[in-house]
Formats: sequence, structure tokens, C-alpha cells
Amino acid sequence: MFYEGSKYLYEATRKRAYFDKVTIIVPKTWTHKSEYKLPGNLTFDYADVIVAPPNPRWAPLQYTKQYQGCGQRGVHIHFMDEFLTDPEVELYYGPLGRVLVHEWGHLRWGLFDEYPDAVGDPDNYQEFYFSPLTQQFEGVRCSYDHNAFPLKFFPESQMYRPCNGGPDIGYEEGCVYYVVANQDKDLVSSSIMFSSYPLGPIKYFCDNDSSDSPNLHNREAPNKHNRLCTSRSNWEVLRDHEDFRNNINPPREISEDDLMPEITIVQHQDIRVVLLLDTSGSMTSKNRFNKMISSSANYISSIVTEGSYIGIVEFNYVGIIRKNLTLVTSDDDRQALLESLPPDAGGSTAIGDGLLKSIEVLSEGGMDPAGGIILLITDGKENVRPNVADIMDTIISSGVIVDTLAFSQNADGLLPGLSQATGGKTYFYSDEVGSNTLYEAFAATMERGDVLDSERRVQLMGTSWSLKSDEERTSSIFLDSTLGRNTEFVFSWETENVLAIDVNITRPNGSMIDWSYEGYGVDISFRILTVSIKGQAEAGSWKFKVWNNGTQSQDVVVTIYSYPASNDVEPIIVTSELSGSTTAFEQNEPLVAYAEIRQGFRPMIYANVWATIERPQAGYEPIKLQLLDNGAGADVTKNDGVYSRYFTEMTGVGYYGVTIDVDNNEGNAIVIDSNPFSKSRPIVDPDDAFNLPDIGGVKIPSPGEPPAEPTGTPAPAFSRGTSGGSSRVDATPPGFSPGADLFPPGDILDLRVTNTSFLDKTVSLAWTASGDDLDSGAASWYEVIRAESVLAWQSDPDPESHLILNSSHVLQGNLSAPQVFGSREDLQVMVPVPEEVNVTSYAFVLRAFDDAGRWSEFSNVVQAVLREYVPESLPAPAPATTNAPPATSNPQPATGDASPVMTDAPPTTRDAPPVTTDAPPPTTDAPIVVTVTPPSTWLQWWHIALMVVGGSVGLSLLIGLILCAVLKGIPSKATPVSPIIVAEAGEHTNRAYAHEWLE
Repeated sequence: MFYEGSKYLYEATRKRAYFDKVTIIVPKTWTHKSEYKLPGNLTFDYADVIVAPPNPRWAPLQYTKQYQGCGQRGVHIHFMDEFLTDPEVELYYGPLGRVLVHEWGHLRWGLFDEYPDAVGDPDNYQEFYFSPLTQQFEGVRCSYDHNAFPLKFFPESQMYRPCNGGPDIGYEEGCVYYVVANQDKDLVSSSIMFSSYPLGPIKYFCDNDSSDSPNLHNREAPNKHNRLCTSRSNWEVLRDHEDFRNNINPPREISEDDLMPEITIVQHQDIRVVLLLDTSGSMTSKNRFNKMISSSANYISSIVTEGSYIGIVEFNYVGIIRKNLTLVTSDDDRQALLESLPPDAGGSTAIGDGLLKSIEVLSEGGMDPAGGIILLITDGKENVRPNVADIMDTIISSGVIVDTLAFSQNADGLLPGLSQATGGKTYFYSDEVGSNTLYEAFAATMERGDVLDSERRVQLMGTSWSLKSDEERTSSIFLDSTLGRNTEFVFSWETENVLAIDVNITRPNGSMIDWSYEGYGVDISFRILTVSIKGQAEAGSWKFKVWNNGTQSQDVVVTIYSYPASNDVEPIIVTSELSGSTTAFEQNEPLVAYAEIRQGFRPMIYANVWATIERPQAGYEPIKLQLLDNGAGADVTKNDGVYSRYFTEMTGVGYYGVTIDVDNNEGNAIVIDSNPFSKSRPIVDPDDAFNLPDIGGVKIPSPGEPPAEPTGTPAPAFSRGTSGGSSRVDATPPGFSPGADLFPPGDILDLRVTNTSFLDKTVSLAWTASGDDLDSGAASWYEVIRAESVLAWQSDPDPESHLILNSSHVLQGNLSAPQVFGSREDLQVMVPVPEEVNVTSYAFVLRAFDDAGRWSEFSNVVQAVLREYVPESLPAPAPATTNAPPATSNPQPATGDASPVMTDAPPTTRDAPPVTTDAPPPTTDAPIVVTVTPPSTWLQWWHIALMVVGGSVGLSLLIGLILCAVLKGIPSKATPVSPIIVAEAGEHTNRAYAHEWLE
């Protein structure tokens, strides 16, 4: 696949890019072979391509998880194993190398699909559109001259026929634009994002060069790429990307042999972690040293897994090795590590020398340090040479991963860059009550590399309280049925050499756990109280009470976690990312928080997800934001299990720490478990359209067969709390003061036509309300523009050149009273219908304004078509009539005005149906990897890591040079629950989801 893909990518990018190196990471559970190398800082978590059990929203086809918008990098490409191993796949979907390049366009360059997709883009799904240039109904495609039939398929009777209607009046409902395999290479050469993988002539990403008609982008087509990329061609987006901007990678001749990527197989081995602890004088402030040592002790005692290697290095004036790598297999090993923790703090801050000593520990005995993890905790700025900048090349070349934790706002600003350069993650721990990131940063080191969900530690709560003397506080967590093994409640306090707190816990059955319980343990020297639940902890609400029995106030840290109930139960997993470890606020860039909720690879929708953001500068309380999965604002795809939100309430320079809390939204959360199927349809002869095979047990549906309504099972009652990491702001805009209105309303990218009436001369529009500041609050008013056509607007995007609607045009809706972000806006407007025509169309676009006079970018442009006649949907044909008409290429749009084509139409009239449909969207998830290295001086190349997860079936890459295996998905033994139709749950969801898939 990568061999074929490299050659195809080279051609598709006009000799500018290819795959140079591919690293395949195989599971640690596989028998080790001598040719397997260490993966360095490559991990499954940051894979570019994953092979894994399917996500039911897309199975059996591949997909790319995309958190961000046009031109922005995606998360990873996901293949299910059967898609790569089933020999019939290439018969229907073309060479795997071509499939890979299509997905690489999504992943690397932030392109989107150019074909109609009833599941992936339901609100904007159309097979045909009316072109004012040709005055005809055209099939959605790119480029223009694909050979295709307008066909109606009848899966029940396995019949098909030509669609009723024609290009002059349009087609009946259910008609599909059926692309055929026979394409003229002189007429079409694009577009790869139209996903015509089996079509030999398709070899380019479409462009806007009108002199190259076979490769000319179709700007009119109502597809997801045009909607999210403002109708720019693929190649226009690529030209703006850092890989190609300013002709950074001009064309170059490369031999076919040199286009073959170098493939390396690697395998994670035992986890190796070095704790790099700041023991400078500043760590004595606000009890930071004691907190760090207490967290370290809890990590060594309870979190480090058997078979891991742990080392300890401290730094003050210099770096000091306190314990070389120790294999942890017993309590004695843990005790030896505990006794090696630094006893006190004092001195300078030699971060650079500490890093060199940590690499030395990971290199002990000639061992390759690559892949080792360094957890660097510091509260200050380096002031002893060598500086980190002086040794950065050494750090990177060693292949180590450096996670960093900024302990207070005084921590050095270099930490995010250090983590980013080494594939690590940045955390922030404030001195404020409520923060618990210190514990989570330690725990995350045990989840790096090759960790199955069934082995993953799941945090249920992480917080801290300030308790006055003799004060008690109660709280609770809900332990769901997917968890229960090795459940622990961990509490720590501040005062040394005394047991300052007392804890009791009430089980779901009402029985009490106190100091007399076998699993109740206290370590006064490290100020930790741990309650380890024996056996399987029962599902339900666990209540706990903490009492400060000391004579002074205590900051009490609370951490509660559990492990999956068994190896064959899929736990509910919450993962979180930020838009970057640094945020360019001085350029008015917001911070974006993302959280993904899944059970196995099944996405969870309608969950209640909140982010708490700690801010720098004294006196500013943390901000709570509800993250949404509504396909608006920061969220790219609705109901895919990825929840997003912009954060704009900056207070100045410093670290912004994020924590994520999730629950089942009072029983409304749903785990998607059906397979609605979507993505591109296979290209086969229409006579073979009803003989499509299964792939991985999933039947490829016939063309025109509406996607099944997604179903799901109610999520169990659960709660999760996890760190989202941190992002640092290094500079602010000129004249900035907290609270200033710096951000405009968010862009509206889901404008759609919901209905048209030729008879009443009306058009109904809908969109998701923008906010005052991106996706927060409410805008002040909308400006809606009506243009003669999509191309007319694109050619002159100046509102004054078109009609700006006012209240006299509006029948329903209010342009001057926008609703709060996330609400559905509806607008019905009057339009003129010329005499003596039976079809007319207009384009609409809008933008939002706030009370400070700032405005959003223009929305996606939509076309409203008013038809006097809608061809009747006829019944299925008799068996003898299943012959398709001869394939014809659609006319190439010309410049200038075209005369309308007049035809005789059926005598009945009726209102046109909505141009768009309200149906459900998709999700994402998975593991194969492609990690990117900086571009070469001339030709862009990538170092790709292919990551495989799962159990054992032969996976042979296309050329058969590498044999891998993929683990099968492990069936859940949870009690089955009757499926529910996702649409039925909509009315029970919270306000953020008031307007969902099917209304």
C-alpha cells in the first residue's frame, strides 16, 4: 500500500511529495524478532495511520479522524484489518495505494470529501444541483466531465432503471449520480478527493486552472470540501499549506526506485521512565516540594506497573542521579525507589544538566535511550548551563520522550517546546485548590506505547480541596459496570509527620469502609492515605467523606481510579487534546479543547462534557466550558463522539491548564453500535450493484440504498475526570487587557436550504447560531446576502454587489435577534420567480456581527432551487427493463450566460422538497501511524509510522514485503441492551443538543 501510494502521491502532487520512510509499530504482545527495532519517540497515541477494530460509523471502509477545519492536520487514518486483507476490496474500491493517498489528503492537508455523503455530511447531502451556467441539473462531482448515469436503484427487488426526469427539470427523489468505470483520460484527471479510486485517469488533486479542464475544480458542487474550504480547489488549499507554500517544494525528477519508501518494523518493549525532579530552592515555596514527593511516592507505590523500569534524577545546582533504572517486580523494588526520592530542596535550576543525566540513566549498560520517557517537573526558570537550547539536538537525537509539568506559573516557558519536539505532552499544575494534574502527569507515563484499553487505568475523579481544621467534606463518584478491578481512592495532605485526615467510604450497598478495612493504608512519611478495594468493586454510587482532624488547614488531593472489569470488557475511555502546547494569542488565536468519548471504537454521543480552564494572573477564577459535538463552532463533525469548544477568555501570559469532566448526561448518552455505512460507493457495472460482497462481515450496500438509521445502546451511568494538558501563551495583543472583546463571532459553516416553494416563491434556510466571541454567547445581528448564483458570489464576494436582505424580505425569522450559540436558526424569505421558467435558483450566504462591530467570515454559500415540477417517483421496473442508458459526459460549464433549456414538463405541480436532509453524522477513531518529519530542502517527504493494534490475522501490505498481524476486536461480555434508534433520543437530550439528526 505504501509503495503504491508513494508513486501515486508523487504524481498527484506534480512531482513534489512522496513517502520516504515508513515505520510499522507492531504490538508488544507479538513474539519479538531480531529485526524489530525500538520505536524511539513514536507511540500508538500519535500514530498517523492505525489498523484496528472498526468504528461502526464507517466500517468497513477507512476514514480519517479530523478534529479541525480546512487546511488543518487530522488525527489519524483508520483501517480495519479486513479492508487491507480482503482481496475483493481492490476490485470495488481500487488499489490500496490510491485509497491511502485520498486519506492522506484528509490527514496531512485538511482536505474534505467531494462526493455526496448521506452519513458524513447529512445536512448538505445532494446527488444533483442546478447550474445557472448550463441551465441544467448536474451531478455532484469533481472535475466536470465524469461519465455517469442518473439511475434509481431498488434494493428490495434488486432492480434499477434510468431516473424519471431530466437535466432540464431535475430528477425524482432517490436518484443517484452513478459514476461508471469507463472514463476518458482526455476529459478527466481529477479529483482524488472525489474518491474515484478505481478510475485509472484520476491522478491529481483538482485545481482552479481553467486552462486544464480535465483537472478543473467544480466550485458549484454542494459537497463537504466546498462547504468547509470556501469552494477552493484541493490544490489551492495545498498551495497555502506549509509543505508547499511559496513553492518550498518545487517539482523534481525522482526515479521509481527512489520513490519506494524505506520500511522499518519496530516494537515497544518494557516501559522505561526517569523521574526528573526539581529540587531547587523555589520548590520549598507553597509546599511544592512535599506535594511533588508525595505524588512521586504514590506513583511508585500504586501506579507503576509490574515489569516497568523506573529511574530517579534530581536537579538543583547540577543534575544528580539518585537511582538508576530499576526493574519493578516486587514491593522491595518499590521500597528501594521510595528510599531514593530526594529528601529536601535547595539550590539553582539546572534543567539542562538534569536532562543529560536522565539520558545517561536511560543509556546505562549500552542500552538505546530511544523510547524512554523523562517526566520533568519544575517550578522555575533554568539558570545554570548547559541551557536546554544548547543540548536540544542531543535530546532529540537520543529519541527520548520528554513529558513536562509546569509546577506553577513561574515555570520556564521552554517546557511546551521541549515536549513538542520530543513527542511528549505538557501539563500544568497550579497552586490553586481544585488542581490535580500533578498526579495525572505521573499516571500518564504508564499509558504510553502499547497499552490496550483493557489494561488502561481510568481516572474517575481528580481534584483538590482546602479543608479548615475540623472541617469535613463529602463527595461521590459513579463506578460503572465496565470498571471495577484494582479500584483505589487516594488522598494526600500537607502537614509532615502526622496523620492529618480521616476518610470513610460508603459502598453502593450502604456498607461502610473505614480505618479497620483491610485495604485501608496510611504512609505518614509521604502523607498518603490509600483505600484499595479488594476484589471486584461493585457498580454504583460510591460516597466518601474526608475530615481534617488536624489543628491547621490542609490542602487535600483526591484521586480515584479503577481498571476495566476484565480483559474482555471494553471500558469507556475519555481522551483529550488541545489545539497546541502553545497558543499564539498575540495573533488573536484562540485555544481549542477537544475531548473524545468512546467505548472500544464505538463513539459516544449526547454525553455531558465540561472543560475547566485554569488561568494565569491572580484573582481570575477558572472558567468552565461545556464542550459540544454539534458540528458548529470549533466542532467539525456533528455526533462523531468528539466534543470541542473555543476558549477566548485569556488573562495574559502564562500557562492555561485544562481538566475534562464527563458523565452520561442523566441517562441520555448513547454508544453508537450500528453501521449506517457511508463514504464513497464502489464503482462497478450497474448490473453488479446488487452482488457486492461483505468486508469484515459488513455488507456493502447497493447504490442509492439509504443509510440505515444509526442505532445505539444507552451508556451506563458513569463519570470520568482527566487532564486535558496545558497550553502556554507567550505574548498578548498590543494594548491587551483581560475582558477585552478581541474575537469576532464564529464562522457559520452549516448554512443549508431546508425547503423551497416555486408556487409560494419562498426559500427556507437554517444554520447553527454563532456566538458573540466565536462559539460563546450570542451575536448581535445577521447579514444575509442573496446572489444570482454560487459562481456570481464567488466571482464578486462583496455584499454591495448583490442583494442584502432586510426585514421586508423575511417571512419568518429575525435577522436582528440571534439566538445563543448552538441553537438552530430558521429563516424563510421571499424570492422572485421569473415568468415562463419552470426552474430558477439563487445563492445565499451570511455572516454574523457582534456588539463591538466585529464580524465573522462569510458562511458557506448554498444554492436554493425552485422547481415548478418535481418528477414523480415511479415504481421499480419489470425485470426486462434493467438496461442503463448509454453513458454520457456532462457538459463542461462555459463562461457567460447560457439560455435556459425549455422542455415539456408533467402537468402536475408541487413544491420542491428540501434541498438538504436532516440525517445523522459520523465519528472517528483508530490506530495506523504516519509521523511527519520536517520537509526536505526540495522535495517534501515524510517519515511514516504504521501502527497496528488488535489480535492475530495475517496482514500483508500490498506488495507483500511485510507481514503483520492485527488483533481481532474482543467481544464485550456486558449484558446486552436492546438497541435504540438514535433519533428517538434527541428529545431527551440537554439544550446543547436540542436540534439533532432527525427532528
